[in-house]
Amino acid sequence: LKLDLALDSLRQFCLAMAAEAGFTNAPFKIGFCQTMCSMDKAVSLENAKTAVGQAKAMGADLVVLGEMFACPYATKYFREYGERLDGSDGNPTVKLLSELAVQHQIWLVGGSLAELDGDKVYNTCLVIKPDGTIAAKHRKAHLFDIDVAATDKRPAIKFKESDVLSAGEEVTLVDLPWCRAGLGICYDVRFPEYALALRSRGAKLLIYPGAFNMNTGPAHWSVLARARAVDTQSYVAMVSPARSTNPEDYQAWGHSMLVNPWAEVMVEAEHESGVWIAEIDPAEADRVRGQVPTSNQKRANLYVPYADASGLGESKRPKA
Repeated sequence: LKLDLALDSLRQFCLAMAAEAGFTNAPFKIGFCQTMCSMDKAVSLENAKTAVGQAKAMGADLVVLGEMFACPYATKYFREYGERLDGSDGNPTVKLLSELAVQHQIWLVGGSLAELDGDKVYNTCLVIKPDGTIAAKHRKAHLFDIDVAATDKRPAIKFKESDVLSAGEEVTLVDLPWCRAGLGICYDVRFPEYALALRSRGAKLLIYPGAFNMNTGPAHWSVLARARAVDTQSYVAMVSPARSTNPEDYQAWGHSMLVNPWAEVMVEAEHESGVWIAEIDPAEADRVRGQVPTSNQKRANLYVPYADASGLGESKRPKA
């Protein structure tokens, strides 16, 4: 009974602190849209449109799409399928995301798209508010440059995003009505320093649209999601495109998932197209952080500047 009263008191304290910071800290529902990407962008966008509508019908307040959900995942296609955010090329992907957010009155994390800016190409995630405007833009900070040999247990994978893409230069956060969220894209999840930077700036939910492959996916996808949840004591959402039925296409691992701040897997898909819903309670992050207070136990004298510990515990909205 005493423990229950203590936990209830902690919850009420966390709600009060969140309200002071401008967040409700109330539970909300997140929708995962694992959609099929086609060589025809119009088909990919229709798949996304249908999935987002399903997520809303299932009660989602926040909906997330997968990495490059409307662009085949190969460097030779990034510039061809790229769009300019200023609308000078019609930007059908950005336009659809805005329309869907307004139509369904949801917060929409638009997976990622190939963004054209001058002569550069970025792997960019947009967060759209219910009024259709862009709330945040994250450009993938760590580019996927790997060369893994085949073994008797896994296929080879060689990929070099830096042949075409430029890296982003920002640690990206977005203030949702319920809590602050941090954004990363795919390979960004491999860097605990980046996740800790998001946590230190007040994030309780980390969102990573990603498209791991059939080599790294089985080995690392869920391990990394749970590791970042432990590191930051946050919810971690990983959202993938569906796996193509054409073996000549890039083979995404799929397995979109949500991990809670105690590193428990709450939802995990398989590799097919589909929509899944789960509830996020920002106060759960507060409870876990209060019970295992690693953020207050860091030894800056031992490992700064390797991992910057400045700003830990910040949770208020940035001043305009």
